[in-house]
Amino acid sequence: MKKTLLVSILLIIMALTLAACGASPAPESDSAAQVKIELETTPDPVMVGDAELILLVSDQDGNPIEGASVDVGADHTDMTGMGMHGPATEQGDGRYAINANFSMTGNWMITVYVRQGDLDVKQDISIVVR
Repeated sequence: MKKTLLVSILLIIMALTLAACGASPAPESDSAAQVKIELETTPDPVMVGDAELILLVSDQDGNPIEGASVDVGADHTDMTGMGMHGPATEQGDGRYAINANFSMTGNWMITVYVRQGDLDVKQDISIVVR
């Protein structure tokens, strides 16, 4: 009796697991389509050492998004563990800035998170540090 009960429970767990695996993913938020994030750098092009990353954040109509929380991460795509992150400072008119120090040349991925109310957007921007 115990063996039959155990087998039945295992079959139910397996069925639920398989059903969950076949479920369609949750629909993506369309908030990413509502936001445009552009990256400017000083110096341009970015070189090893200190740089300022300036993010221009606007809505789909080109209006600046002000008062948002903007967090920035930078990761070297070829060297794990080479990265940095922090909050960008609002400069006004949809401009947000953060200082970064790029320790080596190569391909870097800049990940920008913009959050404001229901808005929660993540965007990756590739750059090459010379």
